[in-house]
Amino acid sequence: MEINKINSAMSTEMGTSKSNRGTVQPLKPSSDVAKAAAVVSDDCKLIAHAKSRLEQLPDVDMNKVAEVRQSLIDGNFDLNLDKVADAMVLQHG
Repeated sequence: MEINKINSAMSTEMGTSKSNRGTVQPLKPSSDVAKAAAVVSDDCKLIAHAKSRLEQLPDVDMNKVAEVRQSLIDGNFDLNLDKVADAMVLQHG
């Protein structure tokens, strides 16, 4: 009995009775949503353009590979482990 009283009190408070329900109106996009969609659209265009340009670049800088290879052959390849560690921390946190 107590539960019914609580439920009916909650329905009255929350306005959940069936007689108060109206028809649901479809949401109309606000100007803020339209502006945000335009910004996203512009960003997507920029990314697509950059992606197509990046796809034209080689995956490996063969000039740099040849330079490192030659320095290894010559025996003058300098590996500074502190710089490598700093770069790793900077890149990956």
